[in-house]
Amino acid sequence: MAVAVSDEDIFASVQDWAAHEGILLSPEGAAATAAYAQLLSRGVLDPSQRVVLFNTGAGLKYTDVIANALHLKAPGQT
Repeated sequence: MAVAVSDEDIFASVQDWAAHEGILLSPEGAAATAAYAQLLSRGVLDPSQRVVLFNTGAGLKYTDVIANALHLKAPGQT
């Protein structure tokens, strides 16, 4: 089964995991967590099932992309 997730869902997942788990996901890792959430909400997966998600990249490699997507500015920027 293939699942498509939007860029908005991907970066919302990046933000959620960073805020609640302290993990800065890469966009490709966040695509997996966003797809997982989507499958849970559709009832395709059950919360009691064991699922393994792989974060294959480092979010630190994408700080500029993540900051831009979340409309974040560096301290001192206007």
